[in-house]
Amino acid sequence: MKPIVMKLMKQIRIRTWKIEDYLQEGMIILHLLLEEQSDDGQKLHTKFKVKYHQRLIDELRRSYAKKRSHDHFIGLDVYECSDWINSGDTSPDNEVVFNHLLAEVYEGLSAHYQELLLRQMRGEELTRMERYRLREKIKAILFSEDEE
Repeated sequence: MKPIVMKLMKQIRIRTWKIEDYLQEGMIILHLLLEEQSDDGQKLHTKFKVKYHQRLIDELRRSYAKKRSHDHFIGLDVYECSDWINSGDTSPDNEVVFNHLLAEVYEGLSAHYQELLLRQMRGEELTRMERYRLREKIKAILFSEDEE
């Protein structure tokens, strides 16, 4: 069954899994199939291939679902936060944090995107695609995966 596992491992890549994870999952599925007592070896081979393939697809879908769950956030209750939303007052610590994040974002951008950011901050009109690309670059810098 190991060749099946290795072939499907190359076809269906799950980012968080290593080779050992694929092999272990294969052993679990083989164990479950053997418990069902399939007498025919060829049927066992086919059942294993199908069941293992389905398991990998399920795990891949589950990982995508987890990723999508982070894209949706629970909104703020405007009435509860009305005292600090739009208060107009900026405390020194908020300014320090903002300036630090702005400097970090600016350093992480290429020269083209730095210019777009400056244009945006001056209030100049950007095209829809320029705004989208700039926003994606900024999100990539602020929420980079190396911090996890």
